[in-house]
Amino acid sequence: MERRATRLRVLPAAVVLLMLLASAYAQPASPDYRVRVRLGLLAVDGATGKGIVVNAWLTISSPGSGTVTVEPGDLVDKSTTLSTEVAYYLASIIDGVNPRLYDVDVEFETNTPVSGPSASGFIAASSLLALRGLVPDPNTTMTGMVSLTGLVLPVAGVADKVTAAKDYGYARVLLPVTEISRVPGGIGVVGVCSIEDAASQLSRGFLSAPGGAGRTVLFPSIRGEERLFSSYAQEFIEKAVKLLGDVEDPQARMVAEKLITGARRALEKSPYSAASMAFMALYVLSKDVAEHKGFNYLEKAIGISLDEAIADANRSVAEHSSRFTNRSLCGLWGYEALASASARLYLAQHAASSEKPDVRALALLRALSAKSWAELADPSLGPLVPCSLLARSAEFMVNYMQLSYDYLKSVVGRVGFNIPMPDTRSVEAWIRDARQSLRQGNYPLALGLAVYVVSMLEDTLVASSGLPAHCVERHVEFLRGISMSRDASLPAALLLSYAEEYGGYVANATNDTFVKVSLESDSAVWLIHTLVLKVLTAEGRQAVSPAPVQVDWSSYSLAGIAAEAVVLAVVGYGLAAVSRRAAAEKV
Repeated sequence: MERRATRLRVLPAAVVLLMLLASAYAQPASPDYRVRVRLGLLAVDGATGKGIVVNAWLTISSPGSGTVTVEPGDLVDKSTTLSTEVAYYLASIIDGVNPRLYDVDVEFETNTPVSGPSASGFIAASSLLALRGLVPDPNTTMTGMVSLTGLVLPVAGVADKVTAAKDYGYARVLLPVTEISRVPGGIGVVGVCSIEDAASQLSRGFLSAPGGAGRTVLFPSIRGEERLFSSYAQEFIEKAVKLLGDVEDPQARMVAEKLITGARRALEKSPYSAASMAFMALYVLSKDVAEHKGFNYLEKAIGISLDEAIADANRSVAEHSSRFTNRSLCGLWGYEALASASARLYLAQHAASSEKPDVRALALLRALSAKSWAELADPSLGPLVPCSLLARSAEFMVNYMQLSYDYLKSVVGRVGFNIPMPDTRSVEAWIRDARQSLRQGNYPLALGLAVYVVSMLEDTLVASSGLPAHCVERHVEFLRGISMSRDASLPAALLLSYAEEYGGYVANATNDTFVKVSLESDSAVWLIHTLVLKVLTAEGRQAVSPAPVQVDWSSYSLAGIAAEAVVLAVVGYGLAAVSRRAAAEKV
């Protein structure tokens, strides 16, 4: 990936042009940044089963190339290395600096094997502080696994770790908020939802919630474009009503009727929400009809064949893609819409080859939704950014998709790892196709696939974590607050509006309490993309250069450290449940 980029904020076009002229004078990061902090990481001794503290050095330095090294190399498991890499990348993106400009080294002071992701939350929060020249509180330690957007997830052995922290003289322990009830007394324990929560607890100099919490209020320009979904909402409602009489499962009919009612009520206030509820109703009914009466019957009942729907969507995506050709500036919202349309068309095309009626029904509906998003793909829609920058951000997100997949796979390990993608193909196939899209210059498709896959993986983690809904909400609000503008991302803004206004209604209608959190989780991934854009336009920004920092704690003799793992039993639930997200909670 290139290291130089135009220095640009997402602003109105006139300001953008002025800043493009000024960008020629942007300065590279200072080559003299280095911070080194000693952390006491909580672990469980495999030989004794007791909690211990393992000292580790965290070093961040520039100039660098984004290399993350975890030592001793012959003793550290892949899961620890990958979780550290995810932790650092998230910290740098949130802090607004390009991770490719720094090198990171984490050195464990141990001569026995180290494995697992349970230190990654602490490393992420400490990296956030180190990049700003802040030092973590030496009287506080932490355990928790970092998610793909920066949430802090539960880990194993919490009670033993807290006991070890107390024995080693710590005053406080930061834990995933879900683990507070499992700890012994006698020491201060603080539950945290995210790495920014943890950073604010580790240092008073870190502000965790810029902008404050608040209800999503869409920009008038987004509200205006949202009206496009009105016609699709009406179309989906009409098709769903036609299918009601053909449904054999009374439960499916009841769910669909509730969703249709909700869609009709939302039509004027929130067309995107209306279209999403109507789409979900249509999927519930289509799946039942296809399974009981055959897919050919479904095509006739809906009034359009799968081949026709895909061909129509393909024409629309191709037509709108051509409008982005040979442009120097691209509207971010229009580009995101094109990425969304491209990913939905991709899903439809591959799901169409399945022999399963329900998967073919999904293909048909995803083709319809691809066309709806393609019509939003106006190259002048939204804040203008260099088109070359969007290409680079797509490459960044594809690389992060690969890292995310490798990370989750390493954590699950021998327990078994199989995420059923909605088109019945493997995650690896999606990743390969995303990279192929990069080589072919189809950056919107590469971005769309990357966001989709990372969202699937994040949903898997969040669904299995038991995190309270307010944790995800607050984290998304934080990501919105540090983005380039309040509604920098069109998909994120629409998803959050849908989740806030109708998430509870949809959850009650479908008896699926995870729907709202899933929508918020998806929006978080789109917000990560806007932060990547922000980072790539600010490559000249240097982390706050502190005086040399070296916080040295007392040395401890270690009885040994064994494999440390996330609570994998519940991850199994997430892997099984993610297939239902396959398809239908949003247009």
